[in-house]
Amino acid sequence: MAQTSPNSRNSNTIQSLWVAMGSLASFAFSIVSAAILSRYFAKEDYGTYKQVMYVYHTLLTVFTLGLPKSYSYFLPRVTKEEGHSLVNKITNIFFILGAIFSLFLFFASPLIADILKNEELGTAIKIFSPVPLLMLPTMGLESIYATYRETYISAIYTVITRVLMLVCVALPVICFNGDVKIALVGFTISSLISFLIAIYLKNRPFRHIEHKKCDVTYKSIFKFSLPLLYASIFGTIIASADQFFVSRYFGAAEFAEFSNGFMELPFVGMIIGACSTVLFPLFSKIEHESQDAKSEIIPIWCRVFDKTSKLVYPLLVFCWFMASDLMVFLYGDQYEVSGTYFRIKLVANIFTLIAYAPLILAIGKTKSYANVHLIGAIVLVALEFMSVLFIKSPYAVAAISVVCHIGRIVAMLVVISRYFKVSLSQLFPIKNIWKILLPSAVIGCYIQFVTSATDNVVVRLIVGAVLYGVLYCIWSYLAKIDYMEILNPFVGAIRNKWGKK
Repeated sequence: MAQTSPNSRNSNTIQSLWVAMGSLASFAFSIVSAAILSRYFAKEDYGTYKQVMYVYHTLLTVFTLGLPKSYSYFLPRVTKEEGHSLVNKITNIFFILGAIFSLFLFFASPLIADILKNEELGTAIKIFSPVPLLMLPTMGLESIYATYRETYISAIYTVITRVLMLVCVALPVICFNGDVKIALVGFTISSLISFLIAIYLKNRPFRHIEHKKCDVTYKSIFKFSLPLLYASIFGTIIASADQFFVSRYFGAAEFAEFSNGFMELPFVGMIIGACSTVLFPLFSKIEHESQDAKSEIIPIWCRVFDKTSKLVYPLLVFCWFMASDLMVFLYGDQYEVSGTYFRIKLVANIFTLIAYAPLILAIGKTKSYANVHLIGAIVLVALEFMSVLFIKSPYAVAAISVVCHIGRIVAMLVVISRYFKVSLSQLFPIKNIWKILLPSAVIGCYIQFVTSATDNVVVRLIVGAVLYGVLYCIWSYLAKIDYMEILNPFVGAIRNKWGKK
């Protein structure tokens, strides 16, 4: 299999960069939106808004039937002429699922409001109910452009749609002192515009080429996606359990504090998500075509992990030490307690750097993927239920969530190591991790001590960031941690572009 040159605009690093930039834009606009709504809404109203999003994202994985990953699995295995037919088949399924999802939200809204013990939630969900019909058919856009090595298109789409969402949701709240209902109407309007743009972009790669009917049947698509549906159902339980227990047993105000703080370090999700989007079609193609997939896949896996750890671990440690200040800076003094939730969640990020999902799915281990999620969901729900009965602390719920998350990751790595007959240490090099983590923690302790001299949050963050950055750069130079291997593809791509001009 031909390899892409590192300096090519089609290199894996460059493609991942575009996806990560789209994710960064998405996160930036979501943070701005959350910061605005946190300040303009009372905690109860903001909690209601977050509960609507929680319900949507919880049910989303069930109603999508595991289909979004079908693009990355099947597109690399068919010709581009057949790609148009395949994309249309999967999109048609999404139209049907979106309609069912919207109807379910509309008619089940009173029941959902009763379960979460929030009377205002029923009306809010009814206003929001058209969104699934509009948003499900847009799914798969990143996978399509990752397959055809044009991820910059999906990045542009993400930026445009997030700007639209910010304008439609936050602007009416600011200008007209809008409430939760106004914000949700704006969300629905932005979803309609996003839908129209996405449908055009889904057909764009297949312009000016002959369209052929693909041999991939609906039966083949569901045969691949249904095991992912089972995993998605269990994954939904896993993703929603902690939110459910905090929301139901501790109230909307506590849920607002929890939802603002209990999140991954954003850069982790961006980088891992970008790597997964780019690597899944690549791994699928290698597994389908190569006689010795292991010799090609494992080196790619190791290079990706090495680069990711260099980027993420220093940021992770800095954010852990400055967690409370970051929450106050983003959401205001009333959300300082969210910093504790943030710290708990950051512990999991030490283990989430490896994009195991695309590799497990590419090698056909969907059953193992589902089984890990099944066992993980049972253990998580049981432990969190016991915690609300006996410990009665939302922090305990958060801690249990993180421990179970780490356990699932280790189980996935065991599946991969057995398939390729390699040791875990070859997939998860401990030496490189400590080379970055331990010195970063020492530097973090020092900056926390230095910045404690002032009560100004902005000053603490600026001084802490500058001091941490300088000290870490000195350490990386002394320890010979090579960051140029990450920068070189970008520099090469820029030189190629300007050289051609």
